[in-house]
Parts: sequence; C-alpha cells; structure tokens
Amino acid sequence: MKKRMVCLLLAAVMCLSLLTACGGNGSSGSSSKAESSKSGSSESGEDSGEASAGETGGTVDLSKKSHLIMWSPGTPSRDHNRIVEKLSALTERDLNADLEWNRFVDTAKLNLLLSSGEPIDLIYTANYQNYAVYAAKDAFRPLDEFLPGVSPALDEYVSDEMWDAARVNGTIYMVPCMWPEWVPYGFLWREDLRKKYNLPEITDDISTIEAYMEGIKQNEPDMQVTGEVVSTYGSIGSHFTTWEFLDRKYKWADFRVPYGLYIDYQDPTKVIDWWETEEFAEDMKMFKRWADAGYWSRSSLANTESKQNAFEAGKIACDLAFNSPSGYANLVSRVAASHPDWELGWQPHYRVKNLATPNHATQNGMSIPNSANEPERGVLLLEKLVLDEEYFRLSQYGEEGVDYNISDEGYYEAIGDSTTAGFPREAGSLWSTRNTEFMLYPEATAKILSELNAEFETYTYPNIWTGFAEDTTPYQSEKAALANVITEYLPPIQAGLVDDVDAAIAEFLEKAKVAGLDKIREEYKKQWLAYVEEHNIQPVTVK
Repeated sequence: MKKRMVCLLLAAVMCLSLLTACGGNGSSGSSSKAESSKSGSSESGEDSGEASAGETGGTVDLSKKSHLIMWSPGTPSRDHNRIVEKLSALTERDLNADLEWNRFVDTAKLNLLLSSGEPIDLIYTANYQNYAVYAAKDAFRPLDEFLPGVSPALDEYVSDEMWDAARVNGTIYMVPCMWPEWVPYGFLWREDLRKKYNLPEITDDISTIEAYMEGIKQNEPDMQVTGEVVSTYGSIGSHFTTWEFLDRKYKWADFRVPYGLYIDYQDPTKVIDWWETEEFAEDMKMFKRWADAGYWSRSSLANTESKQNAFEAGKIACDLAFNSPSGYANLVSRVAASHPDWELGWQPHYRVKNLATPNHATQNGMSIPNSANEPERGVLLLEKLVLDEEYFRLSQYGEEGVDYNISDEGYYEAIGDSTTAGFPREAGSLWSTRNTEFMLYPEATAKILSELNAEFETYTYPNIWTGFAEDTTPYQSEKAALANVITEYLPPIQAGLVDDVDAAIAEFLEKAKVAGLDKIREEYKKQWLAYVEEHNIQPVTVK
C-alpha cells in the first residue's frame, strides 16, 4: 500500500482531468461502447481447443503456439532486446505466443509497414501519424464488434466518449489511451542564468524572452542562445522550430493546421489564410531580427541535433518550443542529478493565452492491422500491456532491480544515468498503453505534473481540432507538390535567414499557388466546415 500511495494521489488529480480530456461531451465514466456494438462475438470457435484468455471473461483459442509481432515508435534502447526477451517469456506463459517487438523511426517507415501488407499484430497509431487516413483506407481491423468478444476488459476500460472519438466514418479502428494528458509547447530557459545576470523575469510579454536571449548573448559568448531544428509534420512539408513558438501568441484551434490556415478557436467557422496576413509577415520579421542578432546559427537549417540534448549538455540556454509537462518534469529530475547548480524555468504556451486543450483520444493508441496473423492475440497482448501490472511495468520501465527501483514512498528511481541506463523510463515509447493506476514517476516529476495538470484544468476547453480527419483524395498530387515548395521556401523564412522578408514571402506564395495552394485550401475549408457542422462545434469565449 505504501508503494502505491503517491501514485494514487497523482492519479486522483489526473483522473479529474479525464472529464475534459474526453472532449467535454458528457460523462467520462468507464462504461463500454454502446450495447448495440457488443452484439458481435469472438471469432474463435467453441471447440475443445478453446482456452481462457485470462481473467478478462473473453475466450480465444490459444492451443496452437504462435508468433506475435508488435511495432512502436522510436529508436530501440541499448537493452531493448533484453526487455523483449522478458516480455516474450510472459506472452509464452499467458498467450502461448512468443513476441517480436520492433520499432519504426518515422512516418515514412510506418507508411511502408501498413502499405506493404507485412504481418503485424499490434501497432502504435496516432492522429499525427495519419491514423484517420489509414483507417479510411482499411489499413486496420474494425474493432466495434470484434474487440468486445475478445477482451471485455479493454472494452469496459475505455469510456464511451473515448471510443466515439476514435471513430472514423462511424467505425472504431483504434484502442485509445485513457491516460489524460496535455502536451503544450512552451518556453524553456535557465533560470539560474537569468538571475545571475539580473535579466527581466519571463512574463507573457515576448519582449522579456528577447531580453533574456540578448542577455545570454552578451554574457555567455561561448554558449549558443537557443537550438534549432527543422522538422516535418506528415507530408505537408518542413518547418523551423520558431513555428511552434507562435502558439503562445494566437488562440487558434491548433497551430499544426496545415496549408497556412488559421482557425480561430473562439469561432471555428472563420478560416483565415494566415500566410497572407500582415501578422504573419510581422512574426517572420521578428524571427529575422532574432536571427540577425545571432540567437541561433546561420547554419541552423542543416542542424539536426536534439534541442533537449543540447540543453542538457549546457550548449544552449533556452528552447523556444519545449514540448510537454511530463517532458519538463523528467528534465528537471535529470538536471537535478547532472547539474545540481542549475535552476530551470518553463512557461507553457497554454498559460500565456489562458487556453489549454487536452490531447484528443486519437493522440496515442494501438490498432490491429488488417495484415495481422493473430488479431485476437494482438488484442490480448494489448490488454496485458495496459491492464496487467507485470506487463505494464516491464514494458514501460524495464526490470525492477536492474533498470529501476521503487522507493518506500512509491516513487520511480532510475538505476544508472543517461550514459549507463540500458532501458530508461518509457524507453519503449508505448505512450499508448499508459495507465494511471500503474504509472511510476520520480519524486520531482510527480510534484510538477500534479501542479501543472491542476493549473491546466482551470482553463481547459474541449479539443475541437485533432478529431478532424482530412481527406486528401481531391488534391493528392497538389499536396505533394506543395509539400516540396514548403520544404524549400518556408524554413528559411521562419528561421529569419532571408534578406528581404516581404519579398521571400511573396516568392513563397507564388510558388505555393502554382503548386495548387488555392485548390487545397478551398477543399480543406469545405471539409473543416462540414466537420464543425456535423459535430455542432459552437463559438466559445476564452477568458
């Protein structure tokens, strides 16, 4: 009991968040899907070879030895294979199947996996990994009637609201994660350096951030002010890290809305061509001023080093768009061990605009591809990873006593550091199987997460954006052409590395329109407005 005490306290705080995380569409109790969807039964027969699937109440034929294949994101940790071997021993014991756990590093690899028909029994899926697109193309097994007969436990665990939010064209293709989560970007800085050089406190005013960066530039000439990374969302082209920074400035539905569109959260029926506004030009001129001041290097477009790694190594003094409360909490814990003289500060963009939107149900989930050889056992594997503490702890944290310990107060304690750990906390990137009941946190992480989540609850509004599934069929070729234009012309503008901002924007827009920008926007707006009408999304006033 003592070991669970702190985890349960944190769970109590986070479970309150679930009411909002489910989209604000009513009660978020752990009821199952509508009874009509439970009329289906397991595909396994009722012969003498049928064996119990555990204490779930479902039955699946486990008499024949099988081989399960699972894929999750990320690069394998040094001791990934050791954990796979331990997990495989559990699946052989419980599911009469050994386990192959593979990793994909990017969306391109995921697309190859799902389009090739390669046998996969369980795979990570998410809205930002084009879950709805793949679902609409029948890449995944429909779960409405299939899953309840195989795993009543999973069916009951996921709430009605979350099941409904995972639907694509009325059908469920994903088991969504029930762990409530907000993932805002925010400004990360070295508070100890701010105090050392008597720089202004960081406030909602962007000028205080600029003053901090200038102070670092003047007082720490051997340190780069901030890092830079060019990345890509799906297939819409590349962007520079400053793009996420602007999320603090605007109350838009989601800053990742593609094609330079601006959807105002307070009136989502208004869709603005942001790239063609004066505000966009002024923002890009601000970034040019920062680039000219030397806050990031002139070779930044070729830099692929992780900003987090650079920050922890003391190479940079701030990050304009550091992602997630849990990421910050974990960073604080690591820095406390590696740099005890440091003090950190993080200002989530949510706080600045007084608007927090929790992750949509489809932010993290698991699906059964249609190529699965063992779809029933794939579901049972997922049930074990989510609802069985032994599986959960092993897949999330590694081996107790080897990779981590649990303190008497119930906190996670890593064994080793970043250079020696074979399987660090959540090294498997199984964000889709997080379960509040079993999760372990370092002491500092638990405190920070509780405080941040409690704060976000005070100004949380429903996530109206990430449930929208774009259908690119009417403009598939134009989208590919536009992605190439964006990749070539937009990052230099966002990085402030152009001589004339207005001229560079004009050239970019000219090329984009030749590629088909206007056609794409027209169709996208039509789809978005139909989505708003279908889901009766009303204008709101954000205080």
